[in-house]
Amino acid sequence: MNVFFVARNVFRRLRHDWLTVIMLGTIPLLFILLFGYAFSGTPTDIAVVIVNHDSGKITVNTKEFGTITVEKRLSDDLISGFGDHAFRARMVDDEKQAQDLVKRGRARGVIEIAPGFSQDLIDRVLSVKGEMAYSYHGQTVHLLPRGASERSAPALVLGVDRSNVPTADTIVATVRSSLNSLFLSYLAGRDTTVNWSDMMHTDDLYASGAGYMDYYSPGVIGFAVTVITSMLTLISLVREERNGVLERLLTFSIRPWELSMGYTLAFTIISLVQASEVILIAYFLFHTMFVGSLALMLLVIIVYTIGLQGLGTLLSGLARNEFQAVEYALLIILPGLILTEAFWPVEALSPALRPLVFLFPLTYLNRALRAIMLRGAGFSGIWVELTVLASYALLMLGLSVALMKRRGYTS
Repeated sequence: MNVFFVARNVFRRLRHDWLTVIMLGTIPLLFILLFGYAFSGTPTDIAVVIVNHDSGKITVNTKEFGTITVEKRLSDDLISGFGDHAFRARMVDDEKQAQDLVKRGRARGVIEIAPGFSQDLIDRVLSVKGEMAYSYHGQTVHLLPRGASERSAPALVLGVDRSNVPTADTIVATVRSSLNSLFLSYLAGRDTTVNWSDMMHTDDLYASGAGYMDYYSPGVIGFAVTVITSMLTLISLVREERNGVLERLLTFSIRPWELSMGYTLAFTIISLVQASEVILIAYFLFHTMFVGSLALMLLVIIVYTIGLQGLGTLLSGLARNEFQAVEYALLIILPGLILTEAFWPVEALSPALRPLVFLFPLTYLNRALRAIMLRGAGFSGIWVELTVLASYALLMLGLSVALMKRRGYTS
């Protein structure tokens, strides 16, 4: 009977805490709605750069006229086969410019099509079919194989940023599918073992050989820092306010800004220790790729943690008990799990929700950590993300100091 008495007492307290009841009902709903509407599965609308040098000139043997040269740029059919939603393509003429766009994060990969692409493809098709009808100046001619042709280099080269493993894999799979479909369209469904795989070559521009564990690790580190800092800050401050600790500290000679900075220092050190633990385990136990500066990585985490601590201080002013503090922390954590590229790229989200990604500081932390860990980026490679995080930290820290002053005046 005592068990039922205790349970009834819990529900009786909840009945008088309408805010907690509302949050208990809305947080699971928020989570499933965000997941259902946000995650679209396969990445789409991936930014790629296409460098198309295909000459479109094909030299073939014919029954009727001997050797002739026809003009047909098969690379255009290849590009059309990518579909309307797979890539957001930008055409450039220079390979260095294309790779620079990847370096600056403006594109996920480069598709380079060699001048002899159309020639190589037709040679391979004719080597299997033996003969193919073709309309030439209004007359049907029969194309014949030219015999073995020398291929000095692949006709199609993909350069992908493997620091974003899901999009890199999608780029490779999409191009392979389009190339295979193009072959099958000329082979008219003939069952064949024609070897076209060596026609395409893939290079990892960054994070060569990275796997999904390498991709997920920066997101796990960022997410762990968020959970630790938000939970610790909110619960600690709410508890100390309920126990009168904050009021006693503010009545002493401690100034509000000193109190806020003291909490910031303590929680930042704790979060840094926890983050270091996750980093070491990921590196030594799971052999996660790490090619950048550990000091720069810790600096980014410190800046982010300061901002998160400030946010936690603000939310602690709204929470009346530890239970509500946990719920407020979940409001920070759940969107961060889905909308900040922690576990899947922005291209895998619903297009309508993609702009929201850039409203969360965790997005910039995840991008900075991946750039450092997988691409070996220095300060110049993450200055945008670091600037956003520093601005967020200064804003949240200023607001937390203002809240401490208000508590000092009202206590």
